[in-house]
Amino acid sequence: MGLQRQGPGLLRRWRSGAAALATALLLVTSCNPAVDEAPEVPAAPATIGGASDATGETPPATTQSIRRTAPEDPSGTDASPRRGGTLRVLLAADPTPITGWTPWDHVCAWSCRNVLDHVLETLTVVAPDGSVEPWLAESVSADPSLQRWTVTLRPGITFTDGEPLDALTVKTGIDDYLRSGRASSGHLRDARITSVIVVDELTLVIEVGEPNAGLPAALAGPVGRVFSIVAAQAEPETFARAPVGTGPFVFRRWSVGEPAVLEANPDYWRTAADGAALPWADDIVFAEIPDERQRLEALLDGRGDILMSRSAELSTAVAVATDGAGRQLTAVQRYDDNAGVVLFNLLRAPLDDIRVRRALVAAADQSRLVSALGPDVNWLAATQWWSPSSIWYSEEVAAAWPTHDAERAHSLLREYTEDPERSDDRDPGEPVRIRVLCTNDLALGRMTAELERQWESTGLVDVDVETLARTGLISRVMGSVVQSPSFAGDFGATCWRVGGESDPAVLASAAVGPVRTTPLNASNLSAEHLSALVSLIKSTDAGDDRRDAVAQFMAELANEAPYVFLAYSSSVVAATADVEGLGRVSLPDGRVIEGQRLGVGRYEEVWLRRE
Repeated sequence: MGLQRQGPGLLRRWRSGAAALATALLLVTSCNPAVDEAPEVPAAPATIGGASDATGETPPATTQSIRRTAPEDPSGTDASPRRGGTLRVLLAADPTPITGWTPWDHVCAWSCRNVLDHVLETLTVVAPDGSVEPWLAESVSADPSLQRWTVTLRPGITFTDGEPLDALTVKTGIDDYLRSGRASSGHLRDARITSVIVVDELTLVIEVGEPNAGLPAALAGPVGRVFSIVAAQAEPETFARAPVGTGPFVFRRWSVGEPAVLEANPDYWRTAADGAALPWADDIVFAEIPDERQRLEALLDGRGDILMSRSAELSTAVAVATDGAGRQLTAVQRYDDNAGVVLFNLLRAPLDDIRVRRALVAAADQSRLVSALGPDVNWLAATQWWSPSSIWYSEEVAAAWPTHDAERAHSLLREYTEDPERSDDRDPGEPVRIRVLCTNDLALGRMTAELERQWESTGLVDVDVETLARTGLISRVMGSVVQSPSFAGDFGATCWRVGGESDPAVLASAAVGPVRTTPLNASNLSAEHLSALVSLIKSTDAGDDRRDAVAQFMAELANEAPYVFLAYSSSVVAATADVEGLGRVSLPDGRVIEGQRLGVGRYEEVWLRRE
């Protein structure tokens, strides 16, 4: 039942030095480079052997919170769901324009997923805490090598065109569409899928080229997105405008630049926890309002029922907002597994010397840097890639994050600057020079000004700050193949984003892969001990052991000091007092989970109180 593993998969626990290692990770929402450009691949499973949070603890309210309407409301949360009505969902602008909805040729980021997830479902899903749950699949299990995965589909599911969901459909979708798709081929490559074999009508085997404990998480993204092959083959242009899936809603109409209108699927296969048919609403209208404040204003003045956002500022504003009748919003807020940092280029002197990197980390006062981003915003300072609500979060790594230590910073810098063999070729005793590259965002401007003050207060650092547009920054940081070495980048330090919602193996591989062939290794950090830990994360399927390996990787990464952490990014889904059920999802086995990830909501169990 659920996600299972076969065979032992034991791992020696690596704890050495974790308590003495640290570095902080922070993501500034407005500095949003393409380093995290795999938005549909959610975070990794809690364990391949189980679906629940291994800690058994409720995540802190500060990292995943749900605020409902006041209980004294006579039509409050205990009222029976009401069937019917039209939900109006207000979306942020996607980072890439949507010109169609095919899951293989169109990047579908956070706003897009609010729409597409209700039409095209996936083999698995990732819960808000990062654990993986079966969805269209009834079970996903691996042999001891973690290179041969058996996927068993749920019986009796049909697409909205009447075609049955079977193993051949999944195989054909992967082999004939996803493998050559502009948006999906990279995800298949990352998952290391080499072949898909049909065993019987509801069973297939997925073979991967190397051990991949994160495959269940990959099946919750583009790799596992299932669609009707018959519809895709019959009318490709129609399918691009209105793809056919197994979801609770179907496309009624959509054209470029216009709202997407979905209508209920009367034959949807999944039910609510009490057995009632889903969805509750008759229709959903998804409208895009790019400006964050205008989106909130539209919700408060009655032009929408639900909004989504990945803005920390809007998440904070939603928490205190009331409508014209003085009623609070229902807010489902989360700090995401994604952090803003000031990232160092380890191929550029003096940042190639670990003494300088550790000194700059020690000289940085994280609390003041985070406050400078926005003093009225509810930031959460980061200590690792994972927020405290995630199953991958480590208390040990968090405790090891160093506090501001001006004396240590000065000592390390003095040691380096007086070294006659210093790597920057400056004369002994001269200050180090750090060039910081950042976008022209106002919040980041305040942060870099504060960082400049802190580093220069050591008396041994000169800081130059250069600002430019986001696209220019990405180009400078990522570099190109013609550089020597390839993708070395043209910067010293930069505002950047680290972590993400992908499986830890995918993120770790990108963070420390070979510089010449891994453009996403923006810091240009490569080390044998880190590569060994990446291999361990890939080949370890036991839940506790895999979490230990991830924590050890974070601790060792922190010890290398490739960046200064700022704060976690934030997302929110909020609704008016007329909306119930926001943030609740009934799993196919009847369990109910609550929360959201990345501002992506599920609305089949949301209902309207109003007539």
